[in-house]
Amino acid sequence: MSRELSLSVNGRLEKLQVEDADTLLEVLRDRLKLWSVREGCGVGACGTCTVLMDGRPVSSCLLLATRVAGREVVTVEGISQDGRLHFIQEAFIEQRALQCGYCTPGFILSVKALLEENPDPT
Repeated sequence: MSRELSLSVNGRLEKLQVEDADTLLEVLRDRLKLWSVREGCGVGACGTCTVLMDGRPVSSCLLLATRVAGREVVTVEGISQDGRLHFIQEAFIEQRALQCGYCTPGFILSVKALLEENPDPT
């Protein structure tokens, strides 16, 4: 069954027609073309599908899109400002904290959520 979904993605209100079985991952990648969100394991264990929902890291492969109506979703594409990388992205580059890049967006978003909750975690 198809239904309308309204949610905020990277600060922009999106209204889409989705199927009941569509995951948030599928909507972000296939409909909104946000390529940083990837499917790895499909069971929420690997972190490649991590996005922030209302400021908290979640596995978008496990969430039905219809369950995120009215929520704020942020992908790594949405954390830069004025064409400049977010300071966490800059720190990852400076420290060479990159692997193949497949799961790096999930790492960056998890660090962002941690620092917003606790600005001095050490």
